[in-house]
Amino acid sequence: MLPDLRRDTVKLGNLLSIAEQIQTFGLGRKTGEIYITNVAPPARINLVNGEIVDAQFGLRSGLEAAIALINLRDPQTEFIVGEKAQRNTINISYMQVLCEAARVRDEQASDDHNRATEPIRLMPTNPYLRITLGTEIKTFPIRPGIAFIGRSTINDIVINDATISQRHASIEYSRSGVFLKDLGSTNGTYVAGQSIKERWLSVQDSLQFGGVHCLFIGGIKK
Repeated sequence: MLPDLRRDTVKLGNLLSIAEQIQTFGLGRKTGEIYITNVAPPARINLVNGEIVDAQFGLRSGLEAAIALINLRDPQTEFIVGEKAQRNTINISYMQVLCEAARVRDEQASDDHNRATEPIRLMPTNPYLRITLGTEIKTFPIRPGIAFIGRSTINDIVINDATISQRHASIEYSRSGVFLKDLGSTNGTYVAGQSIKERWLSVQDSLQFGGVHCLFIGGIKK
């Protein structure tokens, strides 16, 4: 059995606002990634020794993305301990970022007083796989039907890693949920560190194909 390469992940849900998390991790000089799970990826804030160094939210990046994420209403989050930022786009202290986010929020609140009330439209969270390959993070949406995972380019989800079989596993998205099946791979398929042959996936499951760590984010639960 291959060693478990998973990083420690702390699932925070909506217990703390993103601003409260940044203050906590800033004071504790933590390094890692605040990952927002209930919006379409990418949606993340990276910290190094407690300072915000990068953020991405859709097409926005840097300070603009950090402010937008801090001001999200009811975010669902997790903290991936030790996740390294690939770049440095923010060069001010985390307290300055929080102050700027508060200023933007106050301005938006002032504008809302002069605007007609509009209904809130919530977009559903579609399931997806978030795969970590070294310093690279890839996101693959899971669409209705069956998708094959493996090293060969004929697969729907291609993972170019020596520990992955040519056709390693399948993942099926139906009205019943999301069903993962190992296809006789050499190095195995794991859910929450346990070797599996087939398994219904829950909303936030930690997966491993061979030596490659993945995070499954689902909009439904079996």
